[in-house]
Amino acid sequence: MIIGITDPMHDAATYGRYAELVRKWIPGAEDQILSCITGTFSEIERCDALILSGGGDVHPKFYSRDEDADLARDVKIPRDLFEFDLIREAMERGIPVLGICRGAQVFNVAMGGSLVPDIEAAGYAAHRRGDEPERLHGVMVTKGSLLGGITGVAEGTVNSSHHQAVDAVGRGLCVAARSDDGIIEALEWEKPGGKPFVMLVQWHPEKMNEGSAPFARNLVERLALEARAVRTL
Repeated sequence: MIIGITDPMHDAATYGRYAELVRKWIPGAEDQILSCITGTFSEIERCDALILSGGGDVHPKFYSRDEDADLARDVKIPRDLFEFDLIREAMERGIPVLGICRGAQVFNVAMGGSLVPDIEAAGYAAHRRGDEPERLHGVMVTKGSLLGGITGVAEGTVNSSHHQAVDAVGRGLCVAARSDDGIIEALEWEKPGGKPFVMLVQWHPEKMNEGSAPFARNLVERLALEARAVRTL
């Protein structure tokens, strides 16, 4: 099994955490980096599933808020465009998708949704790591959601390292979890019938340990399960 992972466009260690997430919880799986820098878009054809990694902000112009461009950080428009195309290709090919942090945000924008360009400026407490080793907060899973079925829990604790968040939910998506201060923390299909598996989470499973299995390991194992199901069709 080959799992495509979008290039976080940071250091090698950052990508390595996503690759390790795959190798740790999907025995025998290989990772394939998908990068606008090295031009590996065509490699999506080999992939059985796609992980949209974290990273810099999606440019506000892609959700019609050009006036908020100054609030965005580490914007890379070529990456935005590359990942919009990847998402379109994955949907056309029926490839299961797990979106992580920025990955959840870029998928939401690809579906016509919008983002809160700066959580703190919008009046919420910081969701960024700051000077802390790790920022944690509570999360409440939507009753009856697919995420609830995957995690088997109604609430829990996740890590947090972002200053943007989902605002208007994109076409066909619905809220699967919120933080304890109301920020959207997960999205999934409202009506998944006939659509490829998509799970979008604001937290970082690649930085979570075994004790956080419901919100990390369970997601990756479900991604693998969905990928195997597609391969047998």
